[in-house]
Amino acid sequence: MVAALAGLALAPATAPTPGPHAGLRVSYIESFTGKRAPLFTLKDLQGKMVKLSALRGKVVLLNFWYSTCLPCRNETPDLITLHSQYKDDGLVILGINLDDVMIPQMQGRELTKFLMNYPIPYPVLKGDKKIVDDYRGVPVQPVSFLLDRAGIVTRVFWGAYPGSIYERAVRPLLEAPAPAGPGA
Repeated sequence: MVAALAGLALAPATAPTPGPHAGLRVSYIESFTGKRAPLFTLKDLQGKMVKLSALRGKVVLLNFWYSTCLPCRNETPDLITLHSQYKDDGLVILGINLDDVMIPQMQGRELTKFLMNYPIPYPVLKGDKKIVDDYRGVPVQPVSFLLDRAGIVTRVFWGAYPGSIYERAVRPLLEAPAPAGPGA
């Protein structure tokens, strides 16, 4: 009994508690990490087409969210700060809004209200069923994908995270040299 209790004392305090969806989380993250992110073309809120492939050479954070998601709302100010701090260093944040998929009956009203409270300075793209399917159903919101300059997923953030966690993951990618182009 004492040995068992001693073993518990050595367990890290920050170790995640296995929940009912722990297996889904692990398999989801592993299915993307180290692989090229699925490409997409989506419209931003002004109707301009944005292609993920056009962002090669940049560090990209794809943040899937929807307007009435409380964890999504909670992390938005930190993402805005991250964007402000690192946009000139090659970081691109794309907010992929899933209101049309998650709450289509609201017809964009919640997104409009959200943006009045949080004027997001980075592109907000209108997600659709195809991108949800391409990203294996986006089983939790928010979920964010950090891509290196070659478009490879280096980390998947399952759920909301504070800005300091994103910053620690982004900085080394920004400091790494850009990959050589095809003609180099």
